[in-house]
Amino acid sequence: MTIFLVLFVVFYLLSAFILLFIKMKWGLRLIAAVNVVIIAALIALFAWIAYPILERDGLAVFLKSDWNPPRESYGVLNALVGTLITSAIAIAIAMPLAVGVAVTINELLPRKLRGVFGALNDLTAAMPTVIYGLWGLFFLGPLLQKAVNVVALWLGLGEVMKAPSTLFTASILLAIMITPYAAAVIREGYALVPRHVEEAIYAVGATKFETVLVKLRYIKGYVYGGLFLALGRAMGETVAVAMVVGGNFARFTLNPFEGGITISSLIALQFLNAEAYQFMVPALFAAALLLAVVGVAINAVAIYILQRTTV
Repeated sequence: MTIFLVLFVVFYLLSAFILLFIKMKWGLRLIAAVNVVIIAALIALFAWIAYPILERDGLAVFLKSDWNPPRESYGVLNALVGTLITSAIAIAIAMPLAVGVAVTINELLPRKLRGVFGALNDLTAAMPTVIYGLWGLFFLGPLLQKAVNVVALWLGLGEVMKAPSTLFTASILLAIMITPYAAAVIREGYALVPRHVEEAIYAVGATKFETVLVKLRYIKGYVYGGLFLALGRAMGETVAVAMVVGGNFARFTLNPFEGGITISSLIALQFLNAEAYQFMVPALFAAALLLAVVGVAINAVAIYILQRTTV
């Protein structure tokens, strides 16, 4: 491990030297290549540490839901399903919110206020996630529990959300957290719409609403790219989700109004006890391996979409 770290530091220093003093283009290429090598090395490291559980259980570690440390039985299906449920609900809510924020800032606000609100949007993306977690734990969760149960009782469904910390609470919190990321990318594409295109839209007598729709269609690559980047962020969020997701390791559930677990929160909540068991560390690294592969794939799709987009 020490040799790998020394090699990475040497490569980075060499890249920075070439970038600053010799040729920027080759320096940037070398840094990009080093980043790819680091990500590949991390995935290989996860696979190596996870090998004992993969050798013992095979792919069953990803397909079973049992998580029982005393029996040395580990399955990450609950966490995988929890990650998919929270991410799907979060991106479904964040998509219209992000488009609305981008259009409001770029199109509806006075020009003097656009920079201020754009900066505020970026600041919310940079806020520490533990602050979101505390807010979700003490305010958002209880509020959602009351609101959901009022609606459910009105529909005759009874009390459907029995605790404030559930998959649904984590989903709403994630939606709020990832909206600024997607909105920032959409705003960037929106600002790049050429002036002559905008003038052509107004020249044919389009209304404000029709103009916004045409512009969004014109930058649809930025819209999809921003949402994929936000989805990758949602699947990997750890601290805030671990505080509000409910921490249900034992029971498989598809009900978003029950407590659950996600892959990142499973790793965060179980790692402190992992050394006490023979196969828990490899099981957690197997979960991290799955999350890393999915995260790299999602971000690769987002970058591919953005690179193919020309405005």
